Amino acid sequence: MKKIILIVVVFLCAFNVNAQEDTSYKTDTEKLVAVISENAFKPYIDQFASMVAAEKQEDFKKEIEATLPGLYSEMAKIYMDQFTHDEILELLKFYATPVGKKMADNSGALTQKGMVAGQTWGIKVQEIISRYQ
Repeated sequence: MKKIILIVVVFLCAFNVNAQEDTSYKTDTEKLVAVISENAFKPYIDQFASMVAAEKQEDFKKEIEATLPGLYSEMAKIYMDQFTHDEILELLKFYATPVGKKMADNSGALTQKGMVAGQTWGIKVQEIISRYQ
């Protein structure tokens, strides 16, 4: 009987530690996603806000920004599929450095410029494809 109780106690302790690690892992990953994404989404939010009457833009932005934690939580799951908790912690350290902050601050502009470059490249690829058809 003592062995069974000991096994149950050990199992419950291990489960509790694992649950705490998972919670910490998810929290850290959500924090990373927020750091990376905060400025990346700002240009899009501003663009969406420009489609709303000027007097309603502030309320609109607040409502849109209130949806971001849910998005970050979903994105965290994607990151957790690709990175270990230790790697997430390393990335958080990087984004706390001056160059990491610069990267995060410029992520929105980099994404937009990258999309334009990708579209230009796509047009060139279409021209090449048409020569081979």
